[in-house]
Amino acid sequence: MEIGFCFDCMEIHYAIPNQNGVYEKHNVSSNHHNCKRVMVFDKPAKYSPPICNVLTKLQAKLPIRDNEIVLFKLAMQLEYE
Repeated sequence: MEIGFCFDCMEIHYAIPNQNGVYEKHNVSSNHHNCKRVMVFDKPAKYSPPICNVLTKLQAKLPIRDNEIVLFKLAMQLEYE
């Protein structure tokens, strides 16, 4: 399972790669398959601290505080839109 972000909905979502390990748009969580701007993340260390922090916590199944998700979304907007 991969972690993705929908810029149209401003939501974190999951994505499942196909059998070859390649992410395809139709494998994204069902409520984002019609969205046009979807990103699947690579390793957390490749991103700025606010993004890395949330991705690491998601992978470790740790709780994410409100301020952390606010900074995450702000970083996504500033860096990728």
